[in-house]
Amino acid sequence: MPTPIRALTNNYRDCKLVKLDANEHASPLVVAQEGYAPGDIACRMRMFYLQKDGFWIDEISRSTLPDSEAGGIVFETSAEALQMLSSLVGKPMVRELPVTEEDVRGYMARVKGGSSEELLRQFLARYRAAKPAR
Repeated sequence: MPTPIRALTNNYRDCKLVKLDANEHASPLVVAQEGYAPGDIACRMRMFYLQKDGFWIDEISRSTLPDSEAGGIVFETSAEALQMLSSLVGKPMVRELPVTEEDVRGYMARVKGGSSEELLRQFLARYRAAKPAR
């Protein structure tokens, strides 16, 4: 059943905590929500991810960033994600990045034919490869 058309919110009830690798007990996770950006008169439904700075970023915009910046949406624990969610107040702030038609085509080519679990595992692998060693 498709998600009903609705605006992006800061309400934790509208969000999903998604483990990047469902088979890994201590897998990092992302906070995801489907909706349209406040102020989008076309009401284009998109997948948004919560960033550690409290801004939301849509999936295609996020995919244009280098893998070294992927950590902005990755939470190491559910407690960390819930703490960020509980700090959000008012209307959601959306990080708007310029996206070209070429960016959209590139994103669609990457996700074509892959299961959501496989795509998340690929994202996790890229995130870990780009993550600076401690």
